[in-house]
Amino acid sequence: MIEVYSTYNPGDIALIKSILDSEDIHYYFQGENSNMLVAAGAYARLLVQDDQAQRVKDILQEAGFLEK
Repeated sequence: MIEVYSTYNPGDIALIKSILDSEDIHYYFQGENSNMLVAAGAYARLLVQDDQAQRVKDILQEAGFLEK
């Protein structure tokens, strides 16, 4: 799995999960713990399978999370 996005915003995480779930894409947010994210300013890393990475990047661009 490779990283395609990272964020410290729990709202972004929830929205991205909803989008990827609706697209039936398997993913994992490494470091996803809202207490840690807020307290430490740490990032949750969105990891996807290599063969899904470009598709996920395109989806995140369309949703406004990544620049084109």
